[in-house]
Amino acid sequence: MIISSEQFEENRAVAEEIREKGGAAVCVDLDLLDPESVDSYFLRVHEEIPFCRVLVNNAGIGLHKSLEESTDAEFRRVFEVNFFSLTKLCRQAMSYMKNREGGHIINISSASARRSLASMSCYGATKGAVHCFSQALRLEVAPLGIAVTEILPISVKTEFFDRAGYQPKGMVQTPETIAKLIERAIRTREAELCSSQLTRLGFLLDVVAPNFASKLLEWQQRWRKD
Repeated sequence: MIISSEQFEENRAVAEEIREKGGAAVCVDLDLLDPESVDSYFLRVHEEIPFCRVLVNNAGIGLHKSLEESTDAEFRRVFEVNFFSLTKLCRQAMSYMKNREGGHIINISSASARRSLASMSCYGATKGAVHCFSQALRLEVAPLGIAVTEILPISVKTEFFDRAGYQPKGMVQTPETIAKLIERAIRTREAELCSSQLTRLGFLLDVVAPNFASKLLEWQQRWRKD
């Protein structure tokens, strides 16, 4: 297993814990806001392991502001981490996987990809982009034996919200819940996985009665402000 993020010391601690429990893990540093770090990532991975069979794109940052409150720079920063870096890593993974009996790309998106909420215009837009990108990429790489899974979780209890400057309301899930979905995705190679039954019902309502769903959310937003 290769562990990568900008949290270098934390990554090394996790890798050490995995090794202590009998697993194999190494760290390859990755800063998604550094183009050179992203562009050279798979070259550095290849120095550690001969072949990447599964890529899990799990990194992301949030922005809890209305469009009026946010800036162009903030939008670009969130898009760089949540979308553009993801597409670069997927492109690199394809070049390694297509000639090596296939592979599997798992993109951690969000329920916001299908229906975004107030003060999440930027974050929702990045995850909506990941959703459409994953759908198209799935078709492009299927003839190569590469699967693409999109996981659409609700809020997860991590440091994500502390960094984004707000705390979620409503149901919050654990990282272990998402880890189990990743394990399932690797086994089944399903196209999409949701972390909540309520999310599935919400997606269904959005398809069957999108105008009603929109009016319901508008009413909820007005009620909160009142």
